[in-house]
Amino acid sequence: MKKIIVDTFGADKGERVIIRGAARAITESDIFPILIGEEALIREVMTECGISDDRYEIIATTDYITNDEPATCIFGGRDESSIALAYKRLKGDDDCIALLSAGNTGALLVGSICRLGLLPSIKFPSLCSALPCAGKELLTLVDCGAVIDCTANDLVRFAKMGNVFSKCYCGIESPRVGIMSVGREDAKGNALTLETFAKLKELDINFIGNLEGSDMVSGYADVVVTDGFSGNILLKNTEAVGQKALEIVESIGCDSPELIERIKAAILERFDFNSRGAATFLGTKKLVVKMHGCATEDTVIMSIEQILRLEKADFSAEMSRLFAN
Repeated sequence: MKKIIVDTFGADKGERVIIRGAARAITESDIFPILIGEEALIREVMTECGISDDRYEIIATTDYITNDEPATCIFGGRDESSIALAYKRLKGDDDCIALLSAGNTGALLVGSICRLGLLPSIKFPSLCSALPCAGKELLTLVDCGAVIDCTANDLVRFAKMGNVFSKCYCGIESPRVGIMSVGREDAKGNALTLETFAKLKELDINFIGNLEGSDMVSGYADVVVTDGFSGNILLKNTEAVGQKALEIVESIGCDSPELIERIKAAILERFDFNSRGAATFLGTKKLVVKMHGCATEDTVIMSIEQILRLEKADFSAEMSRLFAN
Protein backbone atom coordinates (compact mmCIF):
# COMPACT_ATOMS: atom_id res chain seq x y z
CA MET A 1 0.00 0.00 0.00
CA LYS A 2 1.14 3.53 -0.78
CA LYS A 3 1.37 5.85 2.22
CA ILE A 4 -0.06 9.31 1.52
CA ILE A 5 -0.18 12.07 4.12
CA VAL A 6 -3.50 13.92 4.12
CA ASP A 7 -3.81 17.27 5.88
CA THR A 8 -7.48 17.39 6.92
CA PHE A 9 -7.48 21.16 7.53
CA GLY A 10 -7.87 24.00 5.05
CA ALA A 11 -11.00 23.14 3.06
CA ASP A 12 -13.78 25.74 2.95
CA LYS A 13 -16.33 23.04 3.78
CA GLY A 14 -14.40 21.76 6.79
CA GLU A 15 -12.44 18.69 7.74
CA ARG A 16 -15.26 16.19 7.24
CA VAL A 17 -15.11 16.61 3.47
CA ILE A 18 -11.41 15.76 3.37
CA ILE A 19 -11.77 12.83 5.79
CA ARG A 20 -14.71 11.37 3.86
CA GLY A 21 -12.76 11.72 0.64
CA ALA A 22 -9.84 9.84 2.17
CA ALA A 23 -12.22 7.15 3.42
CA ARG A 24 -13.60 6.66 -0.09
CA ALA A 25 -10.06 6.54 -1.47
CA ILE A 26 -9.21 3.67 0.89
CA THR A 27 -12.01 1.59 -0.63
CA GLU A 28 -11.15 2.56 -4.21
CA SER A 29 -7.33 2.65 -4.23
CA ASP A 30 -4.37 0.77 -2.78
CA ILE A 31 -3.42 3.47 -0.28
CA PHE A 32 -2.77 3.87 3.43
CA PRO A 33 -3.61 7.48 4.40
CA ILE A 34 -1.89 9.21 7.29
CA LEU A 35 -4.48 11.74 8.39
CA ILE A 36 -3.38 14.86 10.25
CA GLY A 37 -5.99 16.63 12.32
CA GLU A 38 -8.42 16.28 15.21
CA GLU A 39 -8.20 12.66 16.31
CA ALA A 40 -11.73 12.30 17.66
CA LEU A 41 -13.29 13.77 14.51
CA ILE A 42 -11.17 11.63 12.19
CA ARG A 43 -12.13 8.43 14.05
CA GLU A 44 -15.79 9.46 14.10
CA VAL A 45 -15.96 10.08 10.35
CA MET A 46 -13.93 6.99 9.47
CA THR A 47 -16.27 4.86 11.61
CA GLU A 48 -19.28 6.43 9.88
CA CYS A 49 -17.69 5.45 6.54
CA GLY A 50 -17.09 1.89 7.71
CA ILE A 51 -13.29 2.14 7.74
CA SER A 52 -11.50 0.09 10.40
CA ASP A 53 -8.69 1.57 12.49
CA ASP A 54 -6.02 -0.60 10.85
CA ARG A 55 -6.63 0.99 7.42
CA TYR A 56 -5.28 4.42 8.36
CA GLU A 57 -3.07 6.32 10.80
CA ILE A 58 -3.66 9.57 12.67
CA ILE A 59 -1.22 12.31 13.58
CA ALA A 60 -3.21 14.30 16.12
CA THR A 61 -3.21 18.10 16.20
CA THR A 62 -5.68 20.95 16.48
CA ASP A 63 -3.30 23.60 15.15
CA TYR A 64 -3.36 24.63 11.51
CA ILE A 65 -2.21 27.64 9.48
CA THR A 66 -5.17 29.59 8.18
CA ASN A 67 -5.24 31.38 4.83
CA ASP A 68 -5.16 34.71 6.67
CA GLU A 69 -1.78 33.97 8.25
CA PRO A 70 1.53 34.82 6.57
CA ALA A 71 3.33 31.92 4.91
CA THR A 72 6.47 32.70 6.92
CA CYS A 73 4.80 31.68 10.19
CA ILE A 74 5.80 28.10 9.41
CA PHE A 75 9.44 29.05 10.03
CA GLY A 76 9.09 29.03 13.79
CA GLY A 77 6.65 28.54 16.59
CA ARG A 78 4.21 26.40 14.59
CA ASP A 79 5.88 23.01 14.85
CA GLU A 80 2.55 21.43 15.85
CA SER A 81 0.62 22.88 12.91
CA SER A 82 -0.75 20.33 10.46
CA ILE A 83 1.52 21.44 7.61
CA ALA A 84 4.67 21.36 9.75
CA LEU A 85 3.79 17.90 11.08
CA ALA A 86 3.01 16.72 7.56
CA TYR A 87 6.41 17.79 6.24
CA LYS A 88 8.18 16.25 9.25
CA ARG A 89 6.59 12.87 8.52
CA LEU A 90 7.02 13.15 4.76
CA LYS A 91 10.72 13.90 5.08
CA GLY A 92 11.40 11.31 7.75
CA ASP A 93 9.44 8.35 6.39
CA ASP A 94 10.84 6.73 3.24
CA ASP A 95 7.56 4.88 2.70
CA CYS A 96 5.51 8.09 2.44
CA ILE A 97 5.21 9.11 -1.20
CA ALA A 98 3.26 12.38 -1.01
CA LEU A 99 1.50 15.11 0.94
CA LEU A 100 -2.03 16.20 0.02
CA SER A 101 -3.42 19.42 1.48
CA ALA A 102 -6.03 22.11 0.90
CA GLY A 103 -4.23 24.42 3.31
CA ASN A 104 -2.38 27.73 3.02
CA THR A 105 -0.58 27.66 -0.35
CA GLY A 106 2.18 29.99 0.81
CA ALA A 107 2.86 27.94 3.93
CA LEU A 108 3.01 24.78 1.82
CA LEU A 109 5.47 26.48 -0.53
CA VAL A 110 7.72 27.83 2.24
CA GLY A 111 7.45 24.55 4.10
CA SER A 112 8.60 22.62 1.05
CA ILE A 113 11.78 24.70 1.09
CA CYS A 114 12.60 24.84 4.80
CA ARG A 115 11.06 21.60 6.08
CA LEU A 116 11.18 19.15 3.16
CA GLY A 117 13.85 20.27 0.72
CA LEU A 118 14.10 20.93 -3.02
CA LEU A 119 15.97 19.28 -5.84
CA PRO A 120 19.49 20.57 -6.64
CA SER A 121 19.74 24.06 -8.19
CA ILE A 122 16.10 24.90 -7.42
CA LYS A 123 15.45 27.91 -5.19
CA PHE A 124 11.66 27.91 -5.29
CA PRO A 125 9.19 25.20 -6.31
CA SER A 126 6.73 26.06 -9.04
CA LEU A 127 3.07 25.12 -9.13
CA CYS A 128 1.47 23.37 -12.07
CA SER A 129 -2.06 22.32 -12.97
CA ALA A 130 -3.21 19.73 -15.49
CA LEU A 131 -6.36 21.13 -17.10
CA PRO A 132 -8.89 19.35 -19.34
CA CYS A 133 -9.94 22.49 -21.24
CA ALA A 134 -7.64 22.37 -24.26
CA GLY A 135 -8.94 19.41 -26.22
CA LYS A 136 -8.35 15.67 -26.14
CA GLU A 137 -5.15 15.93 -24.08
CA LEU A 138 -4.70 17.57 -20.70
CA LEU A 139 -3.04 20.98 -20.73
CA THR A 140 -0.18 21.57 -18.27
CA LEU A 141 0.00 25.15 -16.95
CA VAL A 142 3.19 26.12 -15.12
CA ASP A 143 3.49 28.31 -13.07
CA CYS A 144 -0.06 28.86 -11.85
CA GLY A 145 0.59 30.91 -8.74
CA ALA A 146 3.72 30.03 -6.79
CA VAL A 147 6.51 32.18 -8.28
CA ILE A 148 5.15 35.66 -9.05
CA ASP A 149 8.30 37.50 -10.14
CA CYS A 150 10.32 35.40 -12.57
CA THR A 151 13.58 35.56 -14.48
CA ALA A 152 14.16 33.97 -17.86
CA ASN A 153 16.02 31.14 -16.13
CA ASP A 154 12.98 30.52 -13.92
CA LEU A 155 10.76 30.20 -16.99
CA VAL A 156 13.25 27.86 -18.64
CA ARG A 157 13.13 25.70 -15.51
CA PHE A 158 9.31 25.74 -15.65
CA ALA A 159 9.47 24.54 -19.24
CA LYS A 160 11.78 21.64 -18.36
CA MET A 161 9.67 20.55 -15.40
CA GLY A 162 6.37 21.03 -17.23
CA ASN A 163 7.72 18.89 -20.05
CA VAL A 164 8.50 16.04 -17.61
CA PHE A 165 5.14 16.44 -15.85
CA SER A 166 3.23 16.29 -19.13
CA LYS A 167 5.08 13.14 -20.15
CA CYS A 168 4.53 11.40 -16.82
CA TYR A 169 1.02 12.52 -15.92
CA CYS A 170 -0.61 13.22 -19.27
CA GLY A 171 1.19 10.43 -21.12
CA ILE A 172 2.25 12.70 -23.99
CA GLU A 173 5.46 11.41 -25.56
CA SER A 174 6.67 14.75 -26.94
CA PRO A 175 4.69 17.59 -25.33
CA ARG A 176 4.33 20.80 -27.34
CA VAL A 177 5.79 23.46 -25.05
CA GLY A 178 5.06 27.16 -25.54
CA ILE A 179 5.56 30.39 -23.64
CA MET A 180 2.63 32.71 -22.97
CA SER A 181 2.95 36.04 -24.77
CA VAL A 182 0.79 38.57 -26.61
CA GLY A 183 0.83 36.76 -29.93
CA ARG A 184 2.33 33.72 -31.60
CA GLU A 185 4.81 35.64 -33.74
CA ASP A 186 8.43 35.13 -32.67
CA ALA A 187 9.06 38.85 -32.18
CA LYS A 188 6.04 39.38 -29.88
CA GLY A 189 6.45 39.82 -26.14
CA ASN A 190 8.22 41.82 -23.46
CA ALA A 191 11.90 41.67 -22.54
CA LEU A 192 11.36 38.67 -20.26
CA THR A 193 9.46 36.53 -22.76
CA LEU A 194 11.84 37.43 -25.61
CA GLU A 195 14.86 36.43 -23.53
CA THR A 196 13.14 33.22 -22.47
CA PHE A 197 12.11 32.47 -26.06
CA ALA A 198 15.76 32.51 -27.16
CA LYS A 199 16.77 30.19 -24.30
CA LEU A 200 13.92 27.74 -24.90
CA LYS A 201 14.90 27.38 -28.56
CA GLU A 202 18.18 25.84 -27.38
CA LEU A 203 16.55 23.18 -25.20
CA ASP A 204 16.07 19.57 -26.20
CA ILE A 205 12.28 19.80 -25.94
CA ASN A 206 9.46 20.23 -28.44
CA PHE A 207 9.35 24.02 -28.14
CA ILE A 208 6.68 25.49 -30.45
CA GLY A 209 7.24 29.18 -29.65
CA ASN A 210 4.97 31.90 -28.35
CA LEU A 211 1.37 31.37 -27.26
CA GLU A 212 -1.52 33.77 -26.80
CA GLY A 213 -4.32 33.79 -24.26
CA SER A 214 -6.74 31.85 -26.46
CA ASP A 215 -4.34 28.92 -26.51
CA MET A 216 -5.51 28.00 -23.01
CA VAL A 217 -8.49 26.42 -24.77
CA SER A 218 -7.32 26.00 -28.37
CA GLY A 219 -5.41 22.74 -27.98
CA TYR A 220 -2.41 24.30 -29.76
CA ALA A 221 0.03 23.48 -26.94
CA ASP A 222 0.41 20.78 -24.28
CA VAL A 223 2.50 22.85 -21.84
CA VAL A 224 1.92 26.57 -21.20
CA VAL A 225 4.87 28.33 -19.55
CA THR A 226 4.35 31.64 -17.75
CA ASP A 227 5.09 33.46 -14.50
CA GLY A 228 2.92 32.70 -11.49
CA PHE A 229 1.19 36.09 -11.62
CA SER A 230 -0.07 35.69 -15.18
CA GLY A 231 -0.60 31.96 -14.76
CA ASN A 232 -2.89 32.37 -11.78
CA ILE A 233 -4.96 34.94 -13.66
CA LEU A 234 -5.18 32.63 -16.68
CA LEU A 235 -6.22 29.69 -14.53
CA LYS A 236 -8.93 31.53 -12.63
CA ASN A 237 -10.22 33.37 -15.68
CA THR A 238 -10.52 30.14 -17.67
CA GLU A 239 -12.32 28.48 -14.78
CA ALA A 240 -14.64 31.49 -14.40
CA VAL A 241 -15.51 31.46 -18.10
CA GLY A 242 -16.56 27.82 -17.79
CA GLN A 243 -18.66 28.58 -14.70
CA LYS A 244 -20.33 31.56 -16.40
CA ALA A 245 -21.06 29.46 -19.49
CA LEU A 246 -22.72 26.90 -17.22
CA GLU A 247 -24.87 29.60 -15.63
CA ILE A 248 -25.92 30.90 -19.05
CA VAL A 249 -26.93 27.44 -20.20
CA GLU A 250 -28.92 26.89 -16.99
CA SER A 251 -30.78 30.20 -17.54
CA ILE A 252 -31.89 29.32 -21.07
CA GLY A 253 -35.45 28.09 -21.43
CA CYS A 254 -35.53 24.90 -23.48
CA ASP A 255 -38.12 22.29 -24.39
CA SER A 256 -35.48 19.58 -24.05
CA PRO A 257 -34.15 19.26 -20.48
CA GLU A 258 -32.10 16.30 -21.68
CA LEU A 259 -30.26 18.51 -24.17
CA ILE A 260 -29.54 21.12 -21.49
CA GLU A 261 -28.11 18.45 -19.19
CA ARG A 262 -25.90 17.13 -21.98
CA ILE A 263 -24.55 20.64 -22.64
CA LYS A 264 -23.94 21.22 -18.93
CA ALA A 265 -22.13 17.90 -18.63
CA ALA A 266 -19.88 18.81 -21.57
CA ILE A 267 -19.00 22.16 -19.98
CA LEU A 268 -18.32 20.60 -16.58
CA GLU A 269 -16.10 17.98 -18.18
CA ARG A 270 -13.83 20.71 -19.57
CA PHE A 271 -14.00 23.44 -16.95
CA ASP A 272 -14.76 21.91 -13.54
CA PHE A 273 -11.10 21.92 -12.51
CA ASN A 274 -11.85 21.35 -8.82
CA SER A 275 -13.24 17.87 -9.40
CA ARG A 276 -10.26 16.98 -11.60
CA GLY A 277 -7.67 16.97 -8.86
CA ALA A 278 -5.15 19.48 -7.58
CA ALA A 279 -2.05 21.50 -8.40
CA THR A 280 1.36 19.87 -8.04
CA PHE A 281 4.47 21.55 -6.65
CA LEU A 282 7.37 20.94 -9.03
CA GLY A 283 10.93 20.76 -7.73
CA THR A 284 10.26 19.26 -4.30
CA LYS A 285 12.11 16.14 -3.14
CA LYS A 286 8.77 14.35 -2.68
CA LEU A 287 5.33 14.95 -4.12
CA VAL A 288 3.35 17.83 -2.64
CA VAL A 289 -0.14 18.30 -4.06
CA LYS A 290 -2.33 21.31 -3.26
CA MET A 291 -6.11 21.10 -3.47
CA HIS A 292 -8.35 24.11 -4.00
CA GLY A 293 -9.91 25.58 -0.87
CA CYS A 294 -13.35 24.60 -2.19
CA ALA A 295 -12.27 20.95 -2.33
CA THR A 296 -14.94 18.25 -2.28
CA GLU A 297 -14.81 14.52 -1.64
CA ASP A 298 -14.35 14.05 -5.38
CA THR A 299 -11.38 16.43 -5.30
CA VAL A 300 -9.70 14.24 -2.68
CA ILE A 301 -10.37 11.09 -4.72
CA MET A 302 -9.04 12.60 -7.94
CA SER A 303 -6.02 14.12 -6.19
CA ILE A 304 -5.04 10.76 -4.75
CA GLU A 305 -5.47 9.18 -8.18
CA GLN A 306 -3.22 11.95 -9.51
CA ILE A 307 -0.54 11.10 -6.92
CA LEU A 308 -0.73 7.39 -7.73
CA ARG A 309 -0.53 8.12 -11.45
CA LEU A 310 2.61 10.20 -11.00
CA GLU A 311 4.10 7.58 -8.69
CA LYS A 312 3.46 4.84 -11.24
CA ALA A 313 5.19 6.94 -13.92
CA ASP A 314 8.23 7.35 -11.63
CA PHE A 315 7.77 11.11 -11.71
CA SER A 316 9.94 11.94 -8.69
CA ALA A 317 12.85 9.94 -10.10
CA GLU A 318 12.43 11.59 -13.50
CA MET A 319 12.54 15.02 -11.87
CA SER A 320 15.62 14.07 -9.87
CA ARG A 321 17.38 12.95 -13.04
CA LEU A 322 16.45 16.23 -14.73
CA PHE A 323 18.33 18.24 -12.08
CA ALA A 324 21.08 15.74 -11.31
CA ASN A 325 23.68 17.70 -13.31
